[in-house]
Amino acid sequence: AQGGCSRGACYPAPGDLLLGRAPHLRASSTCGLSKPETYCTPHGEWSMKCCRCDSRLPHSRGGHRVENVLSSAGRARWWQSQNGVERVSLQLDLEQMFQLDSVVLHFKSPPAAMLIEHSQDGGRTWQVLQYLASDCAASFPRVPRGPPEGWQDPRCQELRGHPLLGGTVKFSVRDLGSTISSSYSQAIEKLGPFTNLRINFTELPHIPRQGYHSPSTFYAVTELQVLGSCFCHGHAERCAPVGNEHSMQVPGHCVCQHNTAGPHCERCAALFNARPWAPAEDSHPHECQRCDCNGHSSSCHFDPELYRASGGASGGVCDNCQHDTEGNNCERCKTGYFRNPRQELSHPEACLPCECDPDGTVPGSVCDPGTGRCVCKDNVQGDRCHLCKPGFAQLAAANPAGCRRCTCNALGTRQDTVPCDCDSGSCSCLPNVVGSDCGQCAAGHWGLGSGQGCRPCACHPRGSRSPQCNQFTGQCPCRDGFTGQTCSALGQQQCPPRHYRDARGGCTECDCDFQGTEELGCDKTTGRCLCRAGVTGPRCDQCQQGHCGSYPGCQLCHPCFHIYDEDIEHLRWRQAGLANATALLPAGTGGSQLGPRLSRALGNLQQAQGILGHPAGTLQGLAQAGSALAAIREQLRGINPNLHFLGDTASLSRELEALNSSLFITSSQYQSKRSQFETSRSTDLSGAFQTIRSAYRSSSSAGSLAAGAPGLLAQARESRLSAAGLQRDLAGDTAKLLALKGELASAPNLTPVINQVCGGARVEPCTPARCQGLLCPRVNSSACGAGQPCHGLFPLASGALAAAGRAAKEFSSLSARLQDTAQLIESTELSATQIQSSTRRLVEQLGVSRTQIQSDVRRVRQLLQRLRNFLAGTD
Repeated sequence: AQGGCSRGACYPAPGDLLLGRAPHLRASSTCGLSKPETYCTPHGEWSMKCCRCDSRLPHSRGGHRVENVLSSAGRARWWQSQNGVERVSLQLDLEQMFQLDSVVLHFKSPPAAMLIEHSQDGGRTWQVLQYLASDCAASFPRVPRGPPEGWQDPRCQELRGHPLLGGTVKFSVRDLGSTISSSYSQAIEKLGPFTNLRINFTELPHIPRQGYHSPSTFYAVTELQVLGSCFCHGHAERCAPVGNEHSMQVPGHCVCQHNTAGPHCERCAALFNARPWAPAEDSHPHECQRCDCNGHSSSCHFDPELYRASGGASGGVCDNCQHDTEGNNCERCKTGYFRNPRQELSHPEACLPCECDPDGTVPGSVCDPGTGRCVCKDNVQGDRCHLCKPGFAQLAAANPAGCRRCTCNALGTRQDTVPCDCDSGSCSCLPNVVGSDCGQCAAGHWGLGSGQGCRPCACHPRGSRSPQCNQFTGQCPCRDGFTGQTCSALGQQQCPPRHYRDARGGCTECDCDFQGTEELGCDKTTGRCLCRAGVTGPRCDQCQQGHCGSYPGCQLCHPCFHIYDEDIEHLRWRQAGLANATALLPAGTGGSQLGPRLSRALGNLQQAQGILGHPAGTLQGLAQAGSALAAIREQLRGINPNLHFLGDTASLSRELEALNSSLFITSSQYQSKRSQFETSRSTDLSGAFQTIRSAYRSSSSAGSLAAGAPGLLAQARESRLSAAGLQRDLAGDTAKLLALKGELASAPNLTPVINQVCGGARVEPCTPARCQGLLCPRVNSSACGAGQPCHGLFPLASGALAAAGRAAKEFSSLSARLQDTAQLIESTELSATQIQSSTRRLVEQLGVSRTQIQSDVRRVRQLLQRLRNFLAGTD
């Protein structure tokens, strides 16, 4: 070990890696493997000594296999190559990475040149550590001599030894590294790790001839030691065996310190990744730092981005936070859990599950991680969202607001308590008030509007027809001759039909023509005549406007009457206007000329009114009325050419023509039916009735067609007026739309709102009229991630959705665990029942045994007493 591990790098003591790994060593050439070979070496000054090499058997005395180089084989045995083979290698292939300390070779016949190389990747690539030769310039002319200048700058050193007397070669990593750097830990990191070691002999020893004989040339090694230890990056001072390594002198597993782990201490331990791992240095152990997981995780990993963001303070991110925690340091509660104020953060019960009532909680929401308060629906309250707000009731999941509003009548509900029951929704009613909403008085009560409850009706048992009164006025239904609110007072006698009560309290006959009144005749209180349909006048003795004929035979006029009547009214209004205008004219301006024209127009007007005033609306009469109206129009145009007649439009003319056509068809049908009637009357009286009935139906149909004409005219007038109004408004609305379009091109700027929604950093302006690009990019750089805050409604919603998915999975797992727990409890209860039964039987058995023992004790006592008596008698 290189000093204490607490002060810096430390290393295990080196051992011989070959011991226990003989099968891992191989030679490219060995004498006598296929057949015995004879080799001769100089003996004395002029003679040769020849020996036989037979390596076919593993432990043959004359064999020189490669396993003879192990230090455990002794110096009397050696490995020897075939005669005359110049390029030979010894190679050690290890099962994993080890740390090389030094290589020691004892030669029986050293080479003239050799090199030592190692591999760190299982033999795929090789790096030369040292060249050795008795003549470096001749054997390795391109390899420089002297100390190396870098970690990959191998040099050639002089190889000392006698070809016949042997020699020793030692290569040390420490010695080679000291010529490059003063740091031993750096030398170990650069030159020490290896998986394969190869010793290449490149030039046979130079042995002089002995007289006429040429000696054999070969390589012979009596002992090879590869000293090293498990490779631990300076974080261990001891190696430990794993598996079948107990037979090996140097095991390959490190007993790590400095909070490191792994076979080679190549990483930080599970809970010590707050800082990046690094190999130990001579004066700095580079201990791995513990992650602060608040006791909720047993491992963490290193995050370089977090390490840089923290300024090198910590880059540890805890793995698989337990106890319902999350975060880089398991410092906050998971979604769906909140912080327990009664426990420390490191306590297993630091986080408690949210206890939100699903019926009253906003779907998809979670409770506050700090307080545990749930996000309630609009009409719900309480930390768990399990209570309806005052004035609301019947909490239900299907209700988006949670609770429905109490439908309590304020007049009938008590004000000193909650308006309604939170569960049932029934209202707290005032005395004598009933109904789920306290909206009506109980039977036999009234006065809900008092706000104090309902009062009894107190209807008189004889004067009232029912004990129930009007719930608002309290008026009882009185029998004839009774009056008052409770029908307790005797009333006056009612007046007979067609009479009313006068101011003196007596009955007076209605001043009406009863042929034109309803059955009652007049109002019982005021005496006003109640006219039947089609009749008017103070005494109901005149036909109403729109009804033709002589009173009392008032009949609904022909539909054409309403059209011409309207024209006549307009003409009368125009006449009055002309009369007023004429009165203002100065003398001599043509008044004498207008007089006769106005007189003729007035005469025509009176003629039209006389025609239309008669109920017989024949085609001839209508034609005469039309001619009179046309004459009136022509006369008025002669008086004032600029005068405009209301309704004198092309559509009205077309409708009048259609109406005339309908009247003509009706008249034709009438004449046809009349002729049929005359014919049938002269021949068959029974068919006359059928003819009359058919004619009546045809006439009714024609009347219906004619009755629809005024409605069509009215719709045409309204359509014309609406179109004119729309045309006037169109220009103004168009100007307003153009102004609005200009405003929308520059304002409002929606960019701040878009950034708040999408969580982005958009800078270019966006207005309703012009907005380039996508509002929310598909690749959102501000999306929530591990250790990153959420910005924007869209990322928050995505994070909430993902959290909801994870919560659903956890709830499913929790449900399964609860089912398993329920089964376990059930089996436990069954076992407890069985144990209880067994205990009861045992108690019963103990009771029986106790009784038997007590009986045996009494018998023994009796026996002892008899023995005492017997012995006493014997003495």
